[in-house]
Amino acid sequence: MNQKKLTIFDLDNTILNGNSDHSWLEYLILNDFIYRKDYEPQNKIFHRQFIEGNMDFVSYYEFNIQYLCGQTDDYIHEIRQSFLREVIEPMINVYALKLVHEQMTEDTTLLLATGTTSILAKPIADRLGFKHLVSTELEMKEGYFTGKVIHPPALGSGKFDKVLEWMKTHGFKDFSHSTFYTDSILDIDLMRAVETPIAVNPDKDLEQECFKQDWQILELPVHQTHP
Repeated sequence: MNQKKLTIFDLDNTILNGNSDHSWLEYLILNDFIYRKDYEPQNKIFHRQFIEGNMDFVSYYEFNIQYLCGQTDDYIHEIRQSFLREVIEPMINVYALKLVHEQMTEDTTLLLATGTTSILAKPIADRLGFKHLVSTELEMKEGYFTGKVIHPPALGSGKFDKVLEWMKTHGFKDFSHSTFYTDSILDIDLMRAVETPIAVNPDKDLEQECFKQDWQILELPVHQTHP
């Protein structure tokens, strides 16, 4: 029996015009759910570390989910629903969504692989039509968030490792007949592994790598009017 095709999509700046976790934090601040003074100074440090290439992803996530420590998922349910409706829906790139829909065939398995935290990634995946998801998972004990992430977070090599783990449990022996869409150089491990790497509105570093490797680049419009 031939292995099914596997098509993997990144989320932020690939299907969405923007970053979902960052937008979520801003939404919480704007709606007085959390306070900017408690987050902004440290996040400026994280941003500088990211630019320098030495950010600790675990520390970044665990700092930004501190408001969840000791809470249940119900704590954010209502504000998350508003966020999905008011912020995420307009962020969906209809041209990228068309790509997703074109891949929804009987012989293809679709996987959304994103660094976005699971509290957002799961409802977004549902909205976009993905049955399979790899994301940054938040630790819970007895139904309460601990303020910790389950290692590894799904960024960089962590995303690659989590995709490999997902593949093993879903019957994919290797990356033959696989395609991956992403915008980010952070996904270079997956881009190198799949049979068909495709960059979507790539950042400068990934664009340069695409030129070197002769990888396909898709430039999708980001300023759009929803039909």
